[in-house]
Amino acid sequence: MSIKKEEMVPLADMVLASLERDQSQIMAENATFTVQYVDDFKTSNDEVRNIEQSDSLFVTQKGVTKQLYNEANKVIKEVKLLQIIFIAAGLNTSIVTRILKNITSRNIEGALIDIKAIGQIIIANLETLTAKGMKATTPAFLDAKFVLLTDLSNQQTQLMKDRKLLTDDNKANYRGLYRYIREVTTIGKIIYAGTAKADEYNIRKLVRHLHSPHHSSSTNTPSEQ
Repeated sequence: MSIKKEEMVPLADMVLASLERDQSQIMAENATFTVQYVDDFKTSNDEVRNIEQSDSLFVTQKGVTKQLYNEANKVIKEVKLLQIIFIAAGLNTSIVTRILKNITSRNIEGALIDIKAIGQIIIANLETLTAKGMKATTPAFLDAKFVLLTDLSNQQTQLMKDRKLLTDDNKANYRGLYRYIREVTTIGKIIYAGTAKADEYNIRKLVRHLHSPHHSSSTNTPSEQ
């Protein structure tokens, strides 16, 4: 049967709760189900729980990236207007060209270097640029965008690093957790057959309880025998 990724941890939580309660009885039937086994099961579950958190990190990362690109795009109009003024003032416009190219290609780090540099050029030529029509608000606008874009770029980079750490070896972690779930439910169904507890060790019934129609993501697991 197919178990959705987001259902794996809550399923494990339910099985773990039953296992912790019944551990001594189960161990009496099979000596491998020790307290250490329970701790290892918990560790596996926590590892997958961290992977689940990576999905929310991805959503956050996409939001930050969208905001970063939107804010970068706002710089384009201002820099294009400034390019006209640089030409009128006889200043080299290569830095303007690089900013526009880097923003278009989403090389925000490259654009930030030149946004900082162009601010220094403006300060050095403020009187001339103002005389050629540069708005009084342009320097402050570029300074504010530099700070904002730097912050958003740093957030994006950190989120990407965090997500990579959490998503490495996903498949192995999910398979490992599923193995614990299967081992416990398999022996639990045998030990508690014919009792109310048996349902707590029945994967189909547990998953049926967890199923939600709006979930779509799933991870492949071995078919229930």
